[in-house]
Amino acid sequence: MNRQLLFLLVGIIVSLSGCSLSPQYTQPQAPIPAEWPQGMAYKNTQAMPGTPTAPELKWEVFFADKQLQKIIMMALSNNRDLRLAALNVERARALYGIQRAQLLPSVNAVGSGSKQRVPADLSATGESITM
Repeated sequence: MNRQLLFLLVGIIVSLSGCSLSPQYTQPQAPIPAEWPQGMAYKNTQAMPGTPTAPELKWEVFFADKQLQKIIMMALSNNRDLRLAALNVERARALYGIQRAQLLPSVNAVGSGSKQRVPADLSATGESITM
């Protein structure tokens, strides 16, 4: 009787451990349109030849106002977080360089030597031997 009760209890525990009471997760839709905008205003948009793309454009050229450029320069030079981030990037590059050196082949050499003298009274021949 106890054995049947034990098997029943183990079966119930095993079957309940596979159950999940959390609701099924469904990813919400992104709040962006699925297609490019369409209409009369978007039909004739073409990049002019010779204009720089966003990665090629420097911020000094984008912000033409001299006062705004001065404020941005002050913010960049006095920004401790930016300076710390730049130092962290340099540190990570240095650590990566050290780790990358492990990929290169290496040459190791180990040498050892020993000498032993056996006195005459302990040797089998009765003479002292140096090995």
